Amino acid sequence: MTPFSAIFSSDFFIYLGFVVLAVAGLVLAISYRRSQEGKVSLFLLLTTALATAYYTLQWLFNSFVVFLVSNYMVSHPDFQVPNWTMIVLNYLVLALNFGGLTAWFAVRKNRAERVVLAQGPEETTTEEPAPESALDVELSGTTGDSTAPAEPPVPGPEA
Repeated sequence: MTPFSAIFSSDFFIYLGFVVLAVAGLVLAISYRRSQEGKVSLFLLLTTALATAYYTLQWLFNSFVVFLVSNYMVSHPDFQVPNWTMIVLNYLVLALNFGGLTAWFAVRKNRAERVVLAQGPEETTTEEPAPESALDVELSGTTGDSTAPAEPPVPGPEA
């Protein structure tokens, strides 16, 4: 039997540090969203929540679950884990990581394309922000039939 104090290795504290940083990032994302009065997209908030959950699960699995399973295996020498379980778990983690990265980049690309399409060709060369509504266009003194009400920009992590 492995004593409980064996959990407190350097890996335990490294993963605990990741959890603390992820929780701090989640708190900062929540406070930033509140300071912007909800104008920041939920995407930033959800990604930090998922990162926090991911690092918390990593910390729990790499410390407590490994401790419990290894003690169970020592107590029950006839217990055998099938060989295919580790292969399946490795592929599952790999698929989840690449799936998350693929979804992240797909959402960012989609948002970038929507922003470019919303701006129009002549507005992409200027550095000034586009008016957010027809009322802003009227207040700025710009009139004409070529002026159409612009869609409000999509809030995102880059806002």
